[in-house]
Amino acid sequence: MRRTVSPYVTLYATLAVASAAGWAALAVESFLTPPPRDYRDALVLVPWTLYAVVVAGVHRIQRERTGALATAGLAGTLAGMAVSAAGNLGVLLGGDAMVAIAFPVGPGLFSLGLLLFGVATARAGVLPRYAGVALALSQPMAIAIGLSLSWHVPVHPHGSYTGGLGHGIAVLALAAGLAATRRTDRLPSG
Repeated sequence: MRRTVSPYVTLYATLAVASAAGWAALAVESFLTPPPRDYRDALVLVPWTLYAVVVAGVHRIQRERTGALATAGLAGTLAGMAVSAAGNLGVLLGGDAMVAIAFPVGPGLFSLGLLLFGVATARAGVLPRYAGVALALSQPMAIAIGLSLSWHVPVHPHGSYTGGLGHGIAVLALAAGLAATRRTDRLPSG
């Protein structure tokens, strides 16, 4: 007997695709026009916020099968995202104190949170294992892509998002994982 599928699975999958498209667009635009641009620090908040909503949604869908590791990972991820977003607003508004606090605290919390949440997601068995692995590797992929493209787009603390393609890949893996759960009975009932 098939279990009831959460009506939110399709919504979160759609938001994940939108986030991935935003990351890809920012990465391509950053690559095509290499100097850092302040307006990108505003635009990045769109796929960034969608990413946060999707991660929270994945937690909602699988929370019956995850424990404290997922909760801690989610808290770290969302706290890191909020601190990083405040740093971006500091760049846009000229608030040096906001920028100073945001780095390295924001990316550090975000990276650790995603690592924990990704491991918990892979263990939960609600989404395919690759979705959890992609989450855990989201920040390392972003760093690796940014560094590999630094021959054309120098690494800069803000205003350039070629490495964001790594986050796009991770959130696209989440979209695929969510779509796969829709076709199976992996989801917890209710």
